[in-house]
Amino acid sequence: MTVITTLGPLLVALLFGYWIDIKFLSPKRVAIGLEKLVYLILGLIGFSIGALDNLIEKLIVAGWQAFVLFSLITLISLTALYCSGQRFGGAHASEPKDIPQASKQQALKDAAQTIAWVIAGIILGRFGKDWAMGVDQAVTGLLYILLLLVGCQLRQGNYRLRKLLLNKQAVIVAGTTIGSTLLAGWLSGLILGLSWQQSLAVVSGFGWYSLSGILITGLGDPVLGTTAFLLDLGREITALMIIPFLAKRSSHMSVGYSGATAMDFTLPILSKFHGPEIVPVCIASGFIMSLLVPILIPLFLGMH
Repeated sequence: MTVITTLGPLLVALLFGYWIDIKFLSPKRVAIGLEKLVYLILGLIGFSIGALDNLIEKLIVAGWQAFVLFSLITLISLTALYCSGQRFGGAHASEPKDIPQASKQQALKDAAQTIAWVIAGIILGRFGKDWAMGVDQAVTGLLYILLLLVGCQLRQGNYRLRKLLLNKQAVIVAGTTIGSTLLAGWLSGLILGLSWQQSLAVVSGFGWYSLSGILITGLGDPVLGTTAFLLDLGREITALMIIPFLAKRSSHMSVGYSGATAMDFTLPILSKFHGPEIVPVCIASGFIMSLLVPILIPLFLGMH
């Protein structure tokens, strides 16, 4: 696929949802639609994975790739974010606090549900290989709808790109996170024997596991999609666990390592440790990375 044929339709779907106010798609309907659609697509992705030959071997490969990528991203990103915090004055947590128990439980529940859908799809795929022919086309079609809904959700959050880009701290955090993550991906690719396009694409989810794995699998690489899913799921859960420790050192570290989830999933925890003044930074930084996920992944894969 060329860059235009890969990125074009996906970007059109995203921007259509962002720019066009579709009255029928209320915030509640968009939220419900996204949740159901993500689980459905993850199940279909699991089905595609289950239908692969040498399944166990490929899952081991995906797991190892995710481990190497996760390790280097954590090391390089946290180092870069610590340095940017020292240079540009990231805020520290006011006092030590514990992670709310409800947030822990919700994180584990969401992770368990997500994994359950993928596993169920893998099991069905093992016994239904003959039906696998149309699954990739179905995933691609649903992917366009998903990005349309993502665009709607970004617009309904009243996020204005110009205003968000004027938040200096957020731009520094997002830029540092993106640059260090791509560097870690490139170095990991050298270790794992991946092309630079593949390695940059697989790390461009920035913690948004429910989209990164879907995008890469929908674009024709289920093993790499599984790697992205495992990588970003691990990053999101790890961010929730270590935010209290990172917050003591710099908001750049806690907000940046949260990646795209800083604007939603990890936002309550970040606000609890840094205070309400950190919320605009979290939303702007998370938004910038969220907007880039459906752009960078097909862009890099389209060059492959």
